[in-house]
Parts: sequence; C-alpha cells; structure tokens
Amino acid sequence: MTVIPIMIDLEGKNVVVVGGGRIAKRKLDGLLASGAVLTVISPEVTPEINRWSAENKLSWKPKNFEQRDAESAFMLIIATDDPTVNATVRKAAPPNCLVNASAEAETGNVHFPAHFKRGKLSIAVSTNGASPMLAKKIKQELQSQFDESYEQYLEFLFEARQLIKQTRLSKNKKEEYLRGFLDPSLLQAKAQKEKLRELQLLVNKNSESQQDY
Repeated sequence: MTVIPIMIDLEGKNVVVVGGGRIAKRKLDGLLASGAVLTVISPEVTPEINRWSAENKLSWKPKNFEQRDAESAFMLIIATDDPTVNATVRKAAPPNCLVNASAEAETGNVHFPAHFKRGKLSIAVSTNGASPMLAKKIKQELQSQFDESYEQYLEFLFEARQLIKQTRLSKNKKEEYLRGFLDPSLLQAKAQKEKLRELQLLVNKNSESQQDY
C-alpha cells in the first residue's frame, strides 16, 4: 500500500471508535483536542474513557456495534481484538469514509503516525506499519531536538510573517527576511522581541510614507 502524509481538520466531524480498551484509549487520547464529535461503541471501556464520557468529552454507547452506528461517520476507527467484529465494522463503513484499522492496518485507508506538537509545530513519524517501536523511538529523539522553546518560536514566526506581509518590501527582500527568521539565535525570546520591534517600525514607516502621498 502506498500512502501519503496529510493533515486533516476534524472540527465538528463525526468520528466513531469501535472498541473500548487500551488501543481505543490511545487513539482517543490523540483525538480529544481535535474538535471532532467522538462516539465510542463498546459494551465496556477503560476507566479513562469512562471518565471522558462523564466529562462530556465524548459519547459512549455501552453496547455491541451495529451497522447503523457507522452511517454518519466521517472517520471510523476499528479498535477491537475480535476479527469477526472488525470485519463487520469494515463492511459497514459508508462510502468515502476514512477507516483506521488498528489490528489490520492494511485493511484501512488511514494510518495514525507517531506524532507530537510544539504549539503550531506538528511532527509525525511513520514506518508504514513496519515498526511502530522504531517510529516511537524516532519521535522521542525529535522531541528532545525540538523542545518546548519551539512553541514560542512558532508564535514568533507567525507574527513576524504577518508583519512582513504588511510591508511594501520587494518579494526578494521579503524572502530574505523570512530566511533570516530561521537563524538559531531567534530561538531566544529576547531576540524575537527585538526582531518584532524592528518589523513593526518598518510597517509604521511604510504607513507614514503612504500618508505623505
């Protein structure tokens, strides 16, 4: 199977998770902050899933899966260890539904990579199912390389880019500034503040020039 990486917005989308054990809990852990409408179908669930249900972070239906449970699913996550149930869920998936099958990844069309976030920065690692342990190891190495300082750095890059857009600089000059923002020295908060002040002055200067006409 050939797959490509993609980022997807699940805000308001119906995501149905079939299964309530350890695997389902792990999948849900990464989905709680997505804004998706989460529904869990399982007679029993882990204490964490039960708590999330009580906190209205998801809806838990304590029953066995039925075909109608998948009818409105934008994404269907199969997270049981019962091959018969898994096959039933796969057959019930609506046309064009995204399907993630934990036990038999090749039967689905969506894989969840090992990933982490630093604010606006998202980093994902996948081995296409060859070695989830290696993916986890690489993720941990990257977490050390891209530490918490990158959260503020990404906020700086975003704000700086917005300011650059407001200037009347040439395209080449703007690109020169944007490349300069990647200098390691700008990982420091003090340097970020100084650069933002410089850019704001540049924006103000351009505004004053426009008013002179």
